[in-house]
Amino acid sequence: MISEARISRGSQKVISSVVGVACFFIIATAIPSGVLLISLALAVLMLLLTALVLRMTVSIESTERTLVVRCRPFYSRTVPLKDIVDASPAPSSSLTEGFGICYLGRKTWGLLVGGPAIVIETPNRTWIISTPNPESTAAAILAHAGKLRDR
Repeated sequence: MISEARISRGSQKVISSVVGVACFFIIATAIPSGVLLISLALAVLMLLLTALVLRMTVSIESTERTLVVRCRPFYSRTVPLKDIVDASPAPSSSLTEGFGICYLGRKTWGLLVGGPAIVIETPNRTWIISTPNPESTAAAILAHAGKLRDR
């Protein structure tokens, strides 16, 4: 395991508060309209999906020939180490960039949970991946990719 990042406590509180207010509003408006059962099911579904998002982790692992990037429990991708052109620290992400798997334009994909991030460049795609320590993560990725290139 090279790196693993989670959603910060502050962001978890914001997300939980917004979803909680939305669920309350859905149920409160459903009582007078007579569709309480459907609204309760919708609120429960929202709460379950929110629980999955709040437990989401972004990880970077290296095998002998590949880099595995994951956004658990939703996504996993294998990047051949030989395809890595560069890895460097990126600006921190926040709620405005979103969480999870995000298409950021110009062949750039993000696996984000907020906070510090790293940019991994390949010939076909650029990845922006959340990591608690971008400098050491970039160095570790380049070291793994360099070992493969030296063979």
